[in-house]
Amino acid sequence: MKEKEKVIEIYRDVLSGKRVRFPNHFFVGEQGKNYLAILTCYLIEEYLGIPIEDIPRNIKAETLWDHRLRPAAHVQGWTNFIEVIENAYPGKFKPWEFTQVPWKYWRGETGEKRAVEAVRYVIEEKCKMTHHEIPLRINHHFFKEYRLAGIFHFFGESPYQVINAVYPGHFQPWELANVPMNYWKNPENIKQALDDFLFQKLGFSSYEEALVKLKSKDFLQYRMSGIFQRAFDSRMCTVHQWIREQTIHNHPKSINN
Repeated sequence: MKEKEKVIEIYRDVLSGKRVRFPNHFFVGEQGKNYLAILTCYLIEEYLGIPIEDIPRNIKAETLWDHRLRPAAHVQGWTNFIEVIENAYPGKFKPWEFTQVPWKYWRGETGEKRAVEAVRYVIEEKCKMTHHEIPLRINHHFFKEYRLAGIFHFFGESPYQVINAVYPGHFQPWELANVPMNYWKNPENIKQALDDFLFQKLGFSSYEEALVKLKSKDFLQYRMSGIFQRAFDSRMCTVHQWIREQTIHNHPKSINN
């Protein structure tokens, strides 16, 4: 009988109750680590019949511990079930892909770095997003789809806070498909977004020029339909009124000032 088959037979006996426990020193050292990898793969793929690609969705700590692998993990100094998975499937999965990630994983400075690396990996390697696509595709659904709920919670469930941590200063809140709740109720947010839109994106030299040349289609073209709808009720007359107020209360805006 081959060594692998013998190891699996011992495990079967432990699971069935024929053996009370594993032999002494069974999981010690590199050989023990290899035995644990064999048994982990056997448990998941054969005993439980879980396809490898479904492991992150279906395997939790109790899956391994309830099938007598906790003592083996402790012999290796592991308390985290993901370490056991990594031992059996090296480099196959990222810790954050699992539905059950240790609560400390995203905590502190180290946790934040892990979160940033995880989101960047999904955006750039998995999704292959262009820089232009990032603010359009990062939303609540994105974090759910790619099992990044822990990261989303860590950043206060704010897509913008996550994006700004991964790409500091690259995007403004209003560039996202969904801005934070009540964002457009703040006059300062409206002014900051509109000034950037009028003078940076559209290149107007003053509010007077914007009043004459700004068209409703500009909001759609530059992905500013959110502010157009929520702050101005999709009415150009309301936008024009806001521009007139800036002209009255401020010096005329000029790119040369």
